[in-house]
Amino acid sequence: MSAVSPLVEVRDLTRKFGPVTALDGVSFDIVEGEVTGLVGENGAGKSTLLKILAGLQPPSSGSVRVDGAEVESFDPNTVLTKHSIAIVPQELSLLQDRTVAENILAGIEPGSRLFPSKRQMHARARALLAELDLDIDPGANVRQLDLAIQQLVVVARSVARGCKVLILDEPTAMLTPAEANRLFVLMAKLKAQGTTMVYVSHRMPEIFELCDRLEVLRDGRHVASWRREEVGPDDVVAAMVGRELEKFDGRENRSTDPQATPALRIDALSGRRHRDVSFDVRPGEIVGIAGLPDSGRVELLANIFGADRGTAGQVWLSGTAYESRSPIASVRHKLGFLPGERRAQGILTTMSVGDNIGVLGTRANSTLGMLKKGKIAQSAQRLATRMRVKTAGLGQPITSLSGGNQQKALLARWISIRPDVLMLDEPTRGVDVGAKVEIYEQLFELAEQGVAIVCSSSDLPELLTATDRILVMREGQVAGVVESNDATEETIMALATNATADELTPTKGM
Repeated sequence: MSAVSPLVEVRDLTRKFGPVTALDGVSFDIVEGEVTGLVGENGAGKSTLLKILAGLQPPSSGSVRVDGAEVESFDPNTVLTKHSIAIVPQELSLLQDRTVAENILAGIEPGSRLFPSKRQMHARARALLAELDLDIDPGANVRQLDLAIQQLVVVARSVARGCKVLILDEPTAMLTPAEANRLFVLMAKLKAQGTTMVYVSHRMPEIFELCDRLEVLRDGRHVASWRREEVGPDDVVAAMVGRELEKFDGRENRSTDPQATPALRIDALSGRRHRDVSFDVRPGEIVGIAGLPDSGRVELLANIFGADRGTAGQVWLSGTAYESRSPIASVRHKLGFLPGERRAQGILTTMSVGDNIGVLGTRANSTLGMLKKGKIAQSAQRLATRMRVKTAGLGQPITSLSGGNQQKALLARWISIRPDVLMLDEPTRGVDVGAKVEIYEQLFELAEQGVAIVCSSSDLPELLTATDRILVMREGQVAGVVESNDATEETIMALATNATADELTPTKGM
């Protein structure tokens, strides 16, 4: 507990979902005017705790006090209006077909409730944005804004409602370094104005750059509390996982046969946001794809897999032309694709953990249309164990798992088809350090078995650590190819942005 008078007091919070205890007697303080870093592995209870603090769900027992007043009604409106707590969630909740001003002032529009004044609304939104040093057009349609700008709009919306405590849940998971820096500048501005923040991230450099104190959760319990200057990253990671992690230096065996027929060859492929892209991947090789969000790298993978319709070019699998591409055909050809948008494009939200893992095995495990459910369940259990998916059982809803365990379950799904080629977009986005190492180890094991792997990621250290070569895309085309052992973050960003390495400035913190 802090010796300073806390603004928010969390006491003995417990949250149970049937037989599963997500939070177990969690207590800690949030000090006014500071940034509190909340860290822990996936499944540690962070998301459940944030939902309680934001009023999105009640605790089973325990209490939360804000400025001395106990929170009695756990609903978002009450928590915001009465206790001044707001959250910027990973899944942004904006009115996509409304303007920036309408989103910022939704529910508190100037003028009458039936006839709000658009002129006053735009003027008020413009003044607030200027106060926050945000160069955003209040009349712009939100749908037309990129994700980073939408995130800033959510922050401005919270400020407009007078929030004193702002919770940011993995805010940089989908941002470029430049976009993240813009968010950090805004956080510094809010902190200078007295806003208290709770910051959740798996990225240790951000935690140590931005946060004043660190609170650690493990297996639903609060296990450590430090001032930032009292501790180092290794200590935090050890507290998160309950042990010291071995230093992860990346892939040791990067050798592949240069004479081997490529498992995947792309020849002058064009489609949505990409054109005339050519490269190949040999069996056992891991090729990374880097580039800004609008570089076309995500659309390229969707085109190869057959989820997007291409306009030109050819895909070859082990020397054979792959015609009439589609997701179903790709599974038959042992070409896997793990998308970056886990909730929207990956998990089957109404199905169990076991069904999500085993869904691609129904064709192989059926006779005359009759499913061999026992074999599917055995395979799913074996893969869940291999991937160390933390679950109460295969029948548990996959939506009840943490993001990292959902990701490991999705990777298990694609391993089940025994792929010859596996493509992954943002394979460790929103995944804690322990699960990240486990995912890398699985990818390396697959490569050792001869699987050709394509890994698209905005995490440059990840690409430098886990791949053999890195293809850098810019504005839909290949800007260059670099060997991972010889590359740096600066050289990759220079290719991705058409800048020189000297022109790239490091991210500024608070």
